[in-house]
Amino acid sequence: MKPDPAEQFEALRRRYAAQISDRIQAIFDAWHRLEQSGWDNSIGTETRQLAHRLAGSAAMFGFADLGAVAREIDIGLKEWLENGRPLDAMVRHHLAQQIALLQRMLRDGNATAILPPALEPPSAAPSSLPSEAVPVPESPPAPPLPTSPPLPPLTAAVQEARSHPHSIIIVEDDQAFAANLSEQLRLFNYDVHVFHDLEGLSTVVRALNPAAIVMDVIFPNGDLAGIEAIAAVQRERTTPLPVIFVSQRDDFAARLAAVRSGGHAYFTKPVDAGRLIDAIDRLTGSEENQPLRVLIVDDDADFGQQCVQSLEAAGMIARAIADPRETLEQLQAFQPDLVILDMYMPLCNGKELASIIRQQDRYVALPIVFLSAETNRQQQQSALSLGADDFLAKPISPSELVAAISARAQRARHIRRFLIRDSLTGLLNHQAVEEELAREFARAERLNQPLAIAIIDLDHFKRINDSYGHVVGDQVLRSFARLLQQRLRKSDLIGRHGGEEFLIALPNTSLVEARTLIDTVRSSFAALRHYGPAGMFSVTLSAGIAGYPQHRSQIGMMQAADQALYQAKREGRNRVVVDTTGQESVPIVKERSEIPSTVLAPTWRALVISANGIQRRLLRQALGAHGLMYDMIDNVERAFTYEAPIPPNLLLVDMTQIEGQRTSHLVLLRERFEQARIITVAPVAAEPRAATTVAFGADDYLLTPLASGRLDGPT
Repeated sequence: MKPDPAEQFEALRRRYAAQISDRIQAIFDAWHRLEQSGWDNSIGTETRQLAHRLAGSAAMFGFADLGAVAREIDIGLKEWLENGRPLDAMVRHHLAQQIALLQRMLRDGNATAILPPALEPPSAAPSSLPSEAVPVPESPPAPPLPTSPPLPPLTAAVQEARSHPHSIIIVEDDQAFAANLSEQLRLFNYDVHVFHDLEGLSTVVRALNPAAIVMDVIFPNGDLAGIEAIAAVQRERTTPLPVIFVSQRDDFAARLAAVRSGGHAYFTKPVDAGRLIDAIDRLTGSEENQPLRVLIVDDDADFGQQCVQSLEAAGMIARAIADPRETLEQLQAFQPDLVILDMYMPLCNGKELASIIRQQDRYVALPIVFLSAETNRQQQQSALSLGADDFLAKPISPSELVAAISARAQRARHIRRFLIRDSLTGLLNHQAVEEELAREFARAERLNQPLAIAIIDLDHFKRINDSYGHVVGDQVLRSFARLLQQRLRKSDLIGRHGGEEFLIALPNTSLVEARTLIDTVRSSFAALRHYGPAGMFSVTLSAGIAGYPQHRSQIGMMQAADQALYQAKREGRNRVVVDTTGQESVPIVKERSEIPSTVLAPTWRALVISANGIQRRLLRQALGAHGLMYDMIDNVERAFTYEAPIPPNLLLVDMTQIEGQRTSHLVLLRERFEQARIITVAPVAAEPRAATTVAFGADDYLLTPLASGRLDGPT
């Protein structure tokens, strides 16, 4: 059984907790030697490195307060070592306070004050480092740390903010502007914290660890006070924090100072929330940070697992299989960014497998890399000529493997995104969202789960382009796209269907749930403010919703949603209408004992591929009753060499011939009989397995026994 990630992390935390005493003692010993040496730089560097390592790891394992103390030591020693001047008495005193605090933590090492929350005894109160200075003998009292009045206690609220993936800090002394901007950002599902002055900013940033800061430039402290405060914050960090400045100032000096302070973007007031969200998305890179996915096909299972460990250690998600016949199934289920193949495997070699993969349009752009001990250059070139992208020779070091794979997989992801994404909004384009919807519809049928879709149209959008220009219109579209991405689940499909029309698919969602969700999006979008040359304005939307099983075909479902959208427009716009023409009483399980008559015509010639005697007899009777020409063979492999004066254009294939590890046969059948419809035949009890074959290339499936021996069903 695969280890529970939470249990693994808890074990790591306990191991880390057991080492804390040694880490603190090492820092204390190094500090003592530093004092005794008369502030020797090399010992100072050693002390700083010990504190830096503790600061970097403590918060990860739940020791945020301990990490904060170590960070103070790290920053103080870093500034001293870099400026080359003697250690200032005030800084020395501050560092001595932090060392004393660490010493006290070491002395009370088993107390809950340094235990992460998950390890605290049930009766323990929440822990925190004391906010007052720790007294140090023969030292003057240190000035108190400044605090910001709006800052809440660093307890439950801060812990919640730390865990929020979209936490934003706004620092703005114009309270009305800050309230409006924060409300706009909250519409995009951001967790927003507003502060009206600069006091205690470093403390706030360390406590909340936001995804980004939105900072005003002008404060009572000075015309560049916001920029100066950010410069101080950035100096304390090992990795820069994304910062977006907003200001009335638009002069070169302010912009230059913003860049030099570590700012990443600069907007002049008033600020369009949509443009701000674009900047936050770009700076935080939330989508690009998704791990790369790599599938490894190698009959040496140990080597495959070694590759998995090397790639996952570099932050990728990897999966290894030893049987090449499982490849197509894994491609569908795992959706890798890149595939690694061995050259020589039993049953199917790497070159043959690459050819099978390339036969499917959806995998034409998928990178294939051969990793093999083959040293013959002609063999390597032969493999590349079949559609592979690179050839790596075994043995290969983990670092070489990671470097070669990550660069190519990242490039492929960028290319794929370009091919399937709308360039303006970043959503799935028309073709991609239609294809994904087809897969979701088939999945809903297979699993007997509901599926809801919504077609959304922005109201009077042409007027926006005419009144404010296409640049503003494009920004409205981008803002709506961001709102959808923030409000919907990652499993939901979101696409720009064309112009100002959007298509959304909500798997495993009822029509009632879909209406509630889309209406929430509608009200949020109506509350969003946009800015154009003539001032501020808002936009509304209309939506039509339909679903499965109320509609038994994807086309019917789309038409129903479209009609519901038109009804919303007729009723006055700015509303959501749910289709009521579907039949709720229709059972989700589809009757598959009859083939619709649309499949059959007098010109059809069928090829039955089955070794099942009863199945062959049933199909023979049904085909004969319709006067159709047919032929029968008992093995799918014979179909690859099958010849007939009139090629078959309908294949009825026993499921056992093409399921499981034999799914590659289905791909080969599709290539061999390009113009034929392929229908899987299976007993009623095996319907879930039969439905799976549709995902691998079958056009439909038929269940036996047949209804009254008939092949044609209702039109």
